[in-house]
Order: sequence, then C-alpha cells, then structure tokens
Amino acid sequence: MDALPLKKNTVALTTLAMIAALGVVARLFVRFTVIPEFVEITPGFLFSELGGVIGGIPGGVFVGTIVGIGGVLGGGEFSMLPLMGNIFLGIGTGYAIYVTRERDSLKYLLLAVLGGGFIGGFIPDMTIFLYLSESIEAAVLTALIDTAQGSAWAVIAVMLERNLIRPLIGNYIYEEQKIFELEDREVAN
Repeated sequence: MDALPLKKNTVALTTLAMIAALGVVARLFVRFTVIPEFVEITPGFLFSELGGVIGGIPGGVFVGTIVGIGGVLGGGEFSMLPLMGNIFLGIGTGYAIYVTRERDSLKYLLLAVLGGGFIGGFIPDMTIFLYLSESIEAAVLTALIDTAQGSAWAVIAVMLERNLIRPLIGNYIYEEQKIFELEDREVAN
C-alpha cells in the first residue's frame, strides 16, 4: 500500500480541491434534466470520478462529497441522490488503483469504467431512487441512464488523467511514477 495516491501530499490535495471546486461549478450550472427532480445529465459526474482516478477511494470520496454538496445546493433532485451518487462515483473509479497498479492497462480502464457506471450510477439509483419512486420500472430506467452516464464520464476521467494530469503534475502526486522513472534510468544506464 506504499505506492497508493493521496498520502501526505500537498500537491495532490490541492489538485483534488481544485477539481472539486470545478465540479461544484459544473454541477450547479451545467445540467440537463431528463426526469424532473430525479435524473440530470451533468459533467459533475466527471469531476467526482476524476477525484477517484487521481486519489483512489479517499480522493473520490473527498471530491464526490464536495461536488455532491454542490448538487444538493443546486436543487433539481432529491437531496440525498446527488450527494450519495457523487460519493459513489468517486468510489467507483477510485477502487481500480487498489486492484491493479498499472494505470495504463486495459484492466485498469475497464475497472474504472465499470465501477463508475455500476457503483456510481446503478447502485445509488437502485437504492435511493427505488425507495422514492412508485415503480420498479422508473427506478431501473433512472439507474440505466445514470449507469451509461457514469461509464461515459469515467472514460473521459481516465483519459484526462493520462493525457493532462499525469504529464503536468504526475511526478508530484504519484509516488509510483517516481519509482518507475528511477527504474527506467537504471535500465538505460
């Protein structure tokens, strides 16, 4: 567990806080209602999942909580749904680093995408929304929409981490990246 993200790293915590702030803005101002008071399509999903991709489960819970509070303050849905949904989105993508340490592998991508969709989209809707809805059909429809949305945003989150976050600040936030760079230098010599 030494090479996991989010130990005592100021750069990682600051990065996650900035992602959370952007997520709150996106969650508050960019949303498209699918089913009034229950389902919205929003890029807020992306930020919670990006927190999980960068910071593992703790990072996903941190960013998801803040973005979820933004969703609660923004209204439009039953308040527990955006809060718990965003936390579960962060957990859904965050667990993948604990299963495989290879961030560039297909296995990691599949785990993050399936986790973002199923854990982040399906489970909150089938627990919270099912309790609120009058029919199982409405709950399943809502869960399927959020599962598709969670999976799509998870793909984007993984790509953003690979192509933007890691090249810019990866050596400051990931302990394992420093280890791999040292191994590459030793092999080259």
